Amino acid sequence: MVRLHPLGLHAVRLVVLTSEAADVERGSGTALAVRNLRAALQSSGVATSVVQPRRIWPSQTYARSRFNHAHHDGAFTGIDAALGVNGDGRRAAAAAGVPFVALVKAFFAGAAEHERGLTRRVLQAHARWEAEGARGADEVVVPSRFAMTAVVAHYGVDPRRVNVIPEPFDLDAWRATLPLRARNPHRVLCVAHLYPRKRVEDLVRAWPAVRRAVPDAHLDIAGAGPELHRIARMARGLAGCFVHGHLEPREVQELHARAGAFCLPSAQETFGYAVVEAMATGLPVVVADAGALPEITSGGVCSAVAEGDVGALSAAVVAALDTDVQERAAAVNPQRVAAFAPAAVARRLIDVVTVAQAQRRAGGSESRASTSSR
Repeated sequence: MVRLHPLGLHAVRLVVLTSEAADVERGSGTALAVRNLRAALQSSGVATSVVQPRRIWPSQTYARSRFNHAHHDGAFTGIDAALGVNGDGRRAAAAAGVPFVALVKAFFAGAAEHERGLTRRVLQAHARWEAEGARGADEVVVPSRFAMTAVVAHYGVDPRRVNVIPEPFDLDAWRATLPLRARNPHRVLCVAHLYPRKRVEDLVRAWPAVRRAVPDAHLDIAGAGPELHRIARMARGLAGCFVHGHLEPREVQELHARAGAFCLPSAQETFGYAVVEAMATGLPVVVADAGALPEITSGGVCSAVAEGDVGALSAAVVAALDTDVQERAAAVNPQRVAAFAPAAVARRLIDVVTVAQAQRRAGGSESRASTSSR
């Protein structure tokens, strides 16, 4: 890896610009990613501020448009570089004359392919902003190789400017706050913001077959979203199936502490924080063979089944309820998550920022420096 910051991390001052809501209920995984990124940078000695909307708007499309037409006066004072989330902040960074690194976390173009109606049209509009931000950035950061391939193909970004850096995850902090509870080896957990692309309905459809194989199996589905009421109607009357809606982080950890296995049959993930949390807990995981999920779970105790294959999904969930499988997962899966240590992620991101600064000083005429993550 090329390291060009001779003054060290403490000399770097960054601002993160995002129009997303700060709480997980409304901001979904992006809110968690921004929070963890700032914590990772600050714990490494990097002064990092976050600029977000000061008020809650009923429309995220309006919030993003309003946010990106603002100059955010004062946010760039003493700042070395700006990090823009999902296309946000490019115009303000250009007006301030600071290097701009685009953080593509949502990949709206891919998400839109799995949605319908108004949601699809809204995501397509957000994808245009995300693409403009990525194409106009000095450097681009994505959380997985899957996301890199998708961003290059869909947004026309020069692959030499795209850097694969995973989302930071503090394994020690997660396990330190995980409640000590008696596990139920036949308890399955699913945590997701309930969009159609998460395909939680596949798990609900698979559940009767799981119960036939394991009569005392128990399913907890945690998360809100536009599909919540439909999923709740589908689950009504299914033995052992419980739809909780939105839960606070501590309540989600309670479910992790009691679970024996985890399932997320999502068709579109650029990283998958919910799966990482399950692996950190030591649970075997069942995912769809789609998006970044096979990549993120590689090397762990995991089953990846074809997207939409309800029969294969039920069989994989039943297999994950085996005691021997769960014992292997408890030993192996937390170590897989250790690869996302915040200090390592912060260091790699600063390397990218330094490359962006060098490119800006050279007026873009230098060849792009490469890092080992590309």
